[in-house]
Amino acid sequence: MYVGLIVFHLLVCLALVGVVLMQSGKGGGLAGGAFGGSAQTVFGGRGATDFFTKATMVLAGMFFLTSVVLGLMSSNRAASTQSVVQKAAKSAAATSPAPVRTGPAGGIPAPAAPAGGGQQAPPAAGGR
Repeated sequence: MYVGLIVFHLLVCLALVGVVLMQSGKGGGLAGGAFGGSAQTVFGGRGATDFFTKATMVLAGMFFLTSVVLGLMSSNRAASTQSVVQKAAKSAAATSPAPVRTGPAGGIPAPAAPAGGGQQAPPAAGGR
């Protein structure tokens, strides 16, 4: 159903682009030049404009609707599946051993005690 809706959405997109390009604007539009003026005679003097305007509104509504439905379907799809990175992280965590702790901070060795009883001499006053 998802793939079929994507195909339908693409067809609506192409039809919308075609109808918009065939509309006659202030400069005459593509319909007058592409069909040699036949679009005006087939649909009548004002009929072509009304037909293309209505077709644009219908196709734009269908485009909006299919976009919303595809967005909702893809968000539901993404929530139920995991990415390749998430799957690799889970499999690596399951197969790797636990880290070995050697010091109080977990992997960082404790600092060595200073020599000479643990107390250091204060700095000399006035010296550099």
